[in-house]
Amino acid sequence: MVAAVVRHLAGMAAAWLVFVAEGVVGYFGLLAYALATGSELGGPLAGPMLTLAAAVLGMVLLPLLFLPAVVVADAVCGRRGTGRVVALSVTVAVALAVVYAVTGAIATEVSAGYVPLVAAIAALLVLAPVVLYALTVCGLGWVARRVPRRWGGTAVALSAEAN
Repeated sequence: MVAAVVRHLAGMAAAWLVFVAEGVVGYFGLLAYALATGSELGGPLAGPMLTLAAAVLGMVLLPLLFLPAVVVADAVCGRRGTGRVVALSVTVAVALAVVYAVTGAIATEVSAGYVPLVAAIAALLVLAPVVLYALTVCGLGWVARRVPRRWGGTAVALSAEAN
């Protein structure tokens, strides 16, 4: 139980860091676009504010999107392979992201023509964090299954020799 919580906390940390990194990359993309088109740069706090917004949104999405996607995939696929867990995690996360994006777009009265664009952007933004989350959970699970056998056997052998 503790090992599962630790695996998911490590996965959440990895997903959150990737989500924040996506915010930083997005800022530099917008900055490059503004420089190329001669538009306004947005002020000196544009980058930190966009990064802060990505950090807060990432913290909100951890329990609402990333955790359920990986938990469902890990429970369904179990030990059938990392590839299956990652594939199902991505599918569930993209479905949840699209539902959340469409719901938010409708609630904020976004023009109907932009709703598919909002859903597509949301689906693309969750791909890298959920893949890293699932890989972290599966990788740490693999390590947890292997390490105690080796070390436990050595500890038992050493304690038997001491007696």
